[in-house]
Parts: sequence; C-alpha cells; structure tokens
Amino acid sequence: MLIWGLGLCLAGVVLLRIALREGRRAALFSNAFWATFPEFARYRLRRLWPAPLGLAGVILLIWGLVLLFRSVLAYYAARLGHPLT
Repeated sequence: MLIWGLGLCLAGVVLLRIALREGRRAALFSNAFWATFPEFARYRLRRLWPAPLGLAGVILLIWGLVLLFRSVLAYYAARLGHPLT
C-alpha cells in the first residue's frame, strides 16, 4: 500500500509538472488567451489538452496521499494500538 501511494504521488506530480509546463507554453494562464478565446475557439480548443492532464495529475496525487495516510495510520495503529481502547 505504501509503495502504491508513493508511486501514485510521484505520477501525479510528474503529470502536474508536464501540464503546468505545457500550459505555460500554450499561454493558458494569460489573460490574452481567454480574452480572445471566443474569436478563435476552434483553434484554441486544440490547445486546451494540458487541462485534463493536470486534472489527472491532481486526482492521482490525492489518491496517492490518501493511500500514504492510510498506510501510516495502519502502521501506527498496529504498533501502538487503537487510541480509543
């Protein structure tokens, strides 16, 4: 579980870095891109591909962090016992 969590976190961070780099290259974070979006919508839609990639990166990162937290919690629960008992 711990290795899966670390792997998912690493994959999520890599996908986020790629999405941010490509988003900067495609000028997705600029005001001019979104101000001229209606006029050039057909062309601009092809340049939005980093957005779903970034969303996938965030989902993988959160999933990996949940798995890491569960494994650490299970480790300490097994080592120290449940706090309510």
